Amino acid sequence: MSREHKRGGFTLIELMLAMAFISVLLLAIALTAIHVGRIYNKGLVIQSVNQAGRDVGDILRRDFLQTDARSVSGSGGDRVIMISDTSQQRSGRFCLGGYSYIWNTPQALSAERQSRGSASGGLVVDQSGEPISFVRVVDEGGALCQQNPTGGYQLTLPTNDRVTHLLKRQSDSEVVLGVYSLSVSPVVLLPDSSEGLYRLKFTLGTSEVSEINTASQSCRPPSDSQANDDFCAINQFEMIVRTNG
Repeated sequence: MSREHKRGGFTLIELMLAMAFISVLLLAIALTAIHVGRIYNKGLVIQSVNQAGRDVGDILRRDFLQTDARSVSGSGGDRVIMISDTSQQRSGRFCLGGYSYIWNTPQALSAERQSRGSASGGLVVDQSGEPISFVRVVDEGGALCQQNPTGGYQLTLPTNDRVTHLLKRQSDSEVVLGVYSLSVSPVVLLPDSSEGLYRLKFTLGTSEVSEINTASQSCRPPSDSQANDDFCAINQFEMIVRTNG
């Protein structure tokens, strides 16, 4: 009497179902990893903006505290000097008598990058000719806020040992930020006194201008074709600082 030995195994349909299940599982894992990576990158960018804002705010607060209110540059409601050409604002600056703060606008830096340097006129540069983003300069007497005989302002910074870069430059590989707005307005000024209160407002954001709605100072929504939600961040900072001479 002969016996039939049946071999165990999977049918073709079972193999196809198993492969389909594994494929769906791997796809879900990959999509989850991509989503987590995007959230992580977004968090790093936001952290960079917020940390830069805190660092800049701390430095400004300390410098104002050592400043005589009568040494702050400008007059009237806003003590910031903006330099413009026929189409856009190129750079800004304000001086405290001992230190000066100078920046190029992200719009001007973006135009300079797109033109490969041919649109660098009017930008503030360091001793090597590299456009700066936002710097603090040792500047006794506020010379950088004084007009030259032609009515312009100095665009080349002093030697590098007198310059501190508050934001990374365009040539750096990490997250690059820019100053989208900055205002310095007096709140209380005592006559013939070194003391006073000033309101500082400044907006920092990632340097890709096309990704930011400059009118509302916010990142473009995901529905916008120019949006880059993963690497776009912008934030406004405001504080009251005191001068004490």
